[in-house]
Amino acid sequence: MSDDVFVQLRVGAESYALPVEAVIEVTMLEASTPLPGGPPELLGLQNLRGHALPVYDLGSYLGGHATPNAARMIVVSDGGRRAGFAIDVVTGVGPLPERTDSDAELFSGSTLDGDRLVGVLAVDLLFARLERAASR
Repeated sequence: MSDDVFVQLRVGAESYALPVEAVIEVTMLEASTPLPGGPPELLGLQNLRGHALPVYDLGSYLGGHATPNAARMIVVSDGGRRAGFAIDVVTGVGPLPERTDSDAELFSGSTLDGDRLVGVLAVDLLFARLERAASR
C-alpha cells in the first residue's frame, strides 16, 4: 500500500488518521481484563486470537476526554509491537488532502478535510510513549 493512504477515524468530536500500513484490523471493542496499577488510559488486555493485546482509550491517551461510548477497536502495529485503541468510528480509508508538518507530540502532521481538522498520528511515537509508560 502507498504511504499516502490513511485510515481516518473519530474519537468524540476529534478526527485522526493513521497510515493504512500500520493498521492490522478494526473490530468490535469487547470487554477487557483490567490491569491493576496500569495507567488510566489503559482499558486492559483482550485476547485477540490467542494473543494478549493491550487496549487503550485513544481519547484519554491523546490527552483529551475518555471515549465512554467507544464501539470499535483499531489494532495498530509498529515493528512487531501491537496495541488496540478504543475509537468511536472509522470514517474512511484513502488519501488525505495536503498535510502540514506538526511539532505536536504524537503527530506527524495535520490536514483540513472539508471543514474537519484531521490530526495525522505518528505510529512510532505512539509506541515509544507506550514503552516509556510501561517502563515506569
